[in-house]
Amino acid sequence: MIKTEKIYGFLQSTQMEASQLRLLIENWFALVRLSYQPTEYYYNQQEKKPYDFDEVSQLLHSAPEEINTELIVTDGQNESSIHIIQEAVLQRHLFTKDVFSTQKTVILSYFDETMQRDGMFGYLRSYDEYLMHNVERIEKRQNFQSIAEINALPKRKNFEQEIVIDCNQFAGYDVFYNGYTLTSCWRMYFSVFYARIIPQVIITDAQQVEQVQVRDQGIVMVELYRDPFQWDHELNLSYQRLFRDQTGIDQLTWDNGVGILREPYIEYAFGDQLIQTIQYQNDRLQPTTKRNATHFVTRSFDLVNEEYQERRVKGYLNAQAYFPWIDQDRLRMMDYIVLKPELTVDDGVEAYAFYIRNHLEIDYSEDRFKDYTACLQFYLPETALKELPIDGLKAAMPDVHFGYLHRTRKYTWVNLKKDGKKLRVYFMNTQKLVEQQLFTNQE
Repeated sequence: MIKTEKIYGFLQSTQMEASQLRLLIENWFALVRLSYQPTEYYYNQQEKKPYDFDEVSQLLHSAPEEINTELIVTDGQNESSIHIIQEAVLQRHLFTKDVFSTQKTVILSYFDETMQRDGMFGYLRSYDEYLMHNVERIEKRQNFQSIAEINALPKRKNFEQEIVIDCNQFAGYDVFYNGYTLTSCWRMYFSVFYARIIPQVIITDAQQVEQVQVRDQGIVMVELYRDPFQWDHELNLSYQRLFRDQTGIDQLTWDNGVGILREPYIEYAFGDQLIQTIQYQNDRLQPTTKRNATHFVTRSFDLVNEEYQERRVKGYLNAQAYFPWIDQDRLRMMDYIVLKPELTVDDGVEAYAFYIRNHLEIDYSEDRFKDYTACLQFYLPETALKELPIDGLKAAMPDVHFGYLHRTRKYTWVNLKKDGKKLRVYFMNTQKLVEQQLFTNQE
């Protein structure tokens, strides 16, 4: 990988009053002047112009009156931008290693104070790490990776059916959930607003991080490791992955159509102004996957009454942890997965195989559900139902016996067996799930 050796910073601020907005703009401009001397600037995506202090100052002075305006300044290596959208601000900074090393105290102080004053979310990270984990287009990755390196990366299709890198598989991938930025990187800042999706205790209790601090205004600062330029050391990459797994970012959202294809370390359930979580730990109370857990931390957060309950239990999961819907009349226990195989490069074979194994290998012979039929339902677009990759799936799972494939007008199903365990797999139209949800909501 060809490295830039730069630091990338991002800050998202909430909507604010005019006086606060002007102070933020002044501080942004001051940080730029303390860090480097710009030579060019861009205003509202117009052509670049030679940097002129008075012109830039005037543009920044009038910015609060604009509904949507953006200013970028650069010296060719360092770059800073400020984007004002209806009294809210997004800012990005790109610093060379020399500038960051020289001005590290100033830059960290700026991020700390900005977040504590008006911040929503922020991070600082190696720009190379950001590129590695967030650039999905293959032609752009060729600017910093060899063809051999790119060929080894996971792929998917986008909505234009172009082959791109599946960045969902990377710990440092930036995803967005209900307007919130979610990622895992060197240094992160979470405001109190994040408690609406990830309760603060989930973040502050994260294990194997360099430091976690709760700052003024409830801002939580997390630093995963000491040196951001050492992001690609194996141990630091493991810290990055573990933080993402512990906070359950990938349990909240993904955009590759098939999911993360890894067992969860935490799971979420959202109700009306209520968040419930269950975290999985091993015998040493360290984070682990759901399948390997022997300790379970369940938490309930009432966002309206600001009530918090926590319970720790030792034991093992039963079948209902994997098949949460129980049909007592027909003696069936069920789980369902929604997939978009058209976004995969293998027609969804890897995803089908992952979820099938995850459910087929559950041992419930001694469970109270031993007489029930375990059912896994895949909800798919109609086009995917017409071309199910059954032969590809059989080839990918040679140790699993496939029974006769049953096709009806409503769905397709097949019985699977492995080592005495059985699973009935249904392939159904996504529209059926939508109709069921609508009916449930009406009831």
